[in-house]
Amino acid sequence: MLKWLRPSPAHFDQVVRAYSAELFRYAAWLARDRHRAENILQEAFTRAWKSWSQVESEPARRAWLYTIVRNEFIRDAGRIKARMEDAQEGEPVELADDIPDPGDFATAVEIRDLLGKLPEKYLEPLFLQSAVGMSCEEIAAIMELSVGATMTRMTRARMALRDLMQDDTVSTAKPALRLVQAGGK
Repeated sequence: MLKWLRPSPAHFDQVVRAYSAELFRYAAWLARDRHRAENILQEAFTRAWKSWSQVESEPARRAWLYTIVRNEFIRDAGRIKARMEDAQEGEPVELADDIPDPGDFATAVEIRDLLGKLPEKYLEPLFLQSAVGMSCEEIAAIMELSVGATMTRMTRARMALRDLMQDDTVSTAKPALRLVQAGGK
């Protein structure tokens, strides 16, 4: 590798600046907590720095960083689970859910509720494609799946979401009014 192409602290800083906002959104989506997402991202960047020279392909760096964030979230979730198991009965355990909803609040709540009904294995690839704009290949690399399995999950996620939206509109539809004449006729 040419000397000027070798990963350097300046190059790492450039990549961190380029991807930190979208990686933070992904961590916040996974963790459902802004502060926890910040910690996950900080740990992920620390791990990335330690292995920075191992990834030579520039296009692979983005998916590699997402994989590190995802793995760090899984590690963090394990630590939280252990903390919850160690907590004394009756002792409060703080798990925040303070990520603000974008745009119209009512619509955002409806969308969040519908997405919350999707199984996690379908929701994550749908999120990575729709919100982050990743390709099926990148998502497959992050989730350690084949491209075919990733495409199947995204298709099933869209179908399930469409079914949920149809069920939701049917269940919230107002009943038809019927005309009742005065005097019992």
